[in-house]
Amino acid sequence: MAKYDDLDTRQIFVIGIGSVLVTIVTILAVQYVYYLLVDAHQTQLQADSSYSRQNQILTDQSESISRYGADPATGNAIIPIDKAIEEVIKGANSETHADENESEST
Repeated sequence: MAKYDDLDTRQIFVIGIGSVLVTIVTILAVQYVYYLLVDAHQTQLQADSSYSRQNQILTDQSESISRYGADPATGNAIIPIDKAIEEVIKGANSETHADENESEST
Protein backbone atom coordinates (compact mmCIF):
# COMPACT_ATOMS: atom_id res chain seq x y z
CA MET A 1 0.00 0.00 0.00
CA ALA A 2 1.41 3.37 -1.10
CA LYS A 3 1.62 6.17 1.31
CA TYR A 4 1.30 9.86 0.44
CA ASP A 5 4.98 10.49 1.01
CA ASP A 6 6.24 7.66 -1.29
CA LEU A 7 8.05 8.70 -4.48
CA ASP A 8 6.75 7.50 -7.82
CA THR A 9 10.01 6.01 -9.10
CA ARG A 10 8.50 4.84 -12.38
CA GLN A 11 7.46 8.39 -13.28
CA ILE A 12 10.86 9.77 -12.24
CA PHE A 13 12.61 7.16 -14.40
CA VAL A 14 10.42 7.88 -17.46
CA ILE A 15 10.88 11.66 -17.13
CA GLY A 16 14.67 11.21 -16.69
CA ILE A 17 15.00 9.00 -19.79
CA GLY A 18 12.78 11.39 -21.77
CA SER A 19 14.92 14.35 -20.70
CA VAL A 20 18.10 12.59 -21.77
CA LEU A 21 16.59 11.77 -25.18
CA VAL A 22 15.38 15.36 -25.69
CA THR A 23 18.84 16.65 -24.78
CA ILE A 24 20.58 14.29 -27.22
CA VAL A 25 18.18 15.19 -30.05
CA THR A 26 18.67 18.90 -29.35
CA ILE A 27 22.46 18.56 -29.41
CA LEU A 28 22.35 16.68 -32.71
CA ALA A 29 19.97 19.24 -34.24
CA VAL A 30 22.17 22.15 -33.19
CA GLN A 31 25.24 20.40 -34.59
CA TYR A 32 23.43 19.74 -37.90
CA VAL A 33 22.38 23.37 -38.21
CA TYR A 34 25.90 24.53 -37.35
CA TYR A 35 27.46 22.44 -40.12
CA LEU A 36 24.82 23.61 -42.60
CA LEU A 37 25.65 27.23 -41.76
CA VAL A 38 29.41 26.60 -42.03
CA ASP A 39 28.95 24.94 -45.43
CA ALA A 40 26.73 27.79 -46.66
CA HIS A 41 29.30 30.32 -45.44
CA GLN A 42 32.17 28.55 -47.21
CA THR A 43 30.16 28.31 -50.43
CA GLN A 44 29.32 32.00 -50.28
CA LEU A 45 32.92 32.90 -49.49
CA GLN A 46 34.16 30.94 -52.52
CA ALA A 47 31.53 32.54 -54.75
CA ASP A 48 32.49 36.04 -53.61
CA SER A 49 36.26 35.53 -53.72
CA SER A 50 38.37 37.27 -56.30
CA TYR A 51 41.51 35.88 -57.82
CA SER A 52 42.71 39.10 -59.42
CA ARG A 53 46.23 38.89 -57.99
CA GLN A 54 46.70 35.28 -59.10
CA ASN A 55 45.19 36.04 -62.51
CA GLN A 56 47.57 38.98 -62.94
CA ILE A 57 50.57 36.77 -62.14
CA LEU A 58 49.41 34.17 -64.66
CA THR A 59 48.90 36.85 -67.30
CA ASP A 60 52.39 38.23 -66.69
CA GLN A 61 53.90 34.76 -66.95
CA SER A 62 51.97 34.01 -70.13
CA GLU A 63 53.16 37.27 -71.68
CA SER A 64 56.76 36.59 -70.71
CA ILE A 65 56.84 33.25 -72.56
CA SER A 66 54.97 34.58 -75.61
CA ARG A 67 57.24 37.43 -76.75
CA TYR A 68 60.50 38.03 -78.57
CA GLY A 69 63.32 39.94 -76.91
CA ALA A 70 66.69 39.74 -75.23
CA ASP A 71 67.61 39.08 -71.64
CA PRO A 72 69.55 42.17 -70.46
CA ALA A 73 71.41 40.26 -67.77
CA THR A 74 72.78 37.46 -69.96
CA GLY A 75 72.31 38.77 -73.50
CA ASN A 76 70.47 35.60 -74.53
CA ALA A 77 67.74 35.87 -77.15
CA ILE A 78 64.19 35.26 -76.00
CA ILE A 79 61.68 33.62 -78.33
CA PRO A 80 58.10 32.51 -77.69
CA ILE A 81 57.77 29.06 -76.17
CA ASP A 82 55.77 27.76 -79.16
CA LYS A 83 58.59 28.67 -81.53
CA ALA A 84 61.17 27.14 -79.19
CA ILE A 85 59.25 23.86 -79.11
CA GLU A 86 59.03 23.84 -82.92
CA GLU A 87 62.78 24.44 -83.21
CA VAL A 88 63.55 21.61 -80.79
CA ILE A 89 61.31 19.26 -82.77
CA LYS A 90 62.93 20.30 -86.06
CA GLY A 91 66.37 19.76 -84.54
CA ALA A 92 65.40 16.33 -83.22
CA ASN A 93 63.94 15.35 -86.60
CA SER A 94 67.04 16.50 -88.49
CA GLU A 95 69.30 14.57 -86.11
CA THR A 96 67.16 11.48 -86.55
CA HIS A 97 67.35 11.77 -90.35
CA ALA A 98 71.10 12.35 -90.19
CA ASP A 99 71.53 9.24 -88.03
CA GLU A 100 69.40 7.21 -90.45
CA ASN A 101 71.45 8.42 -93.45
CA GLU A 102 74.72 7.51 -91.68
CA SER A 103 73.45 4.02 -90.83
CA GLU A 104 72.28 3.46 -94.42
CA SER A 105 75.61 4.51 -95.88
CA THR A 106 77.59 2.11 -93.70
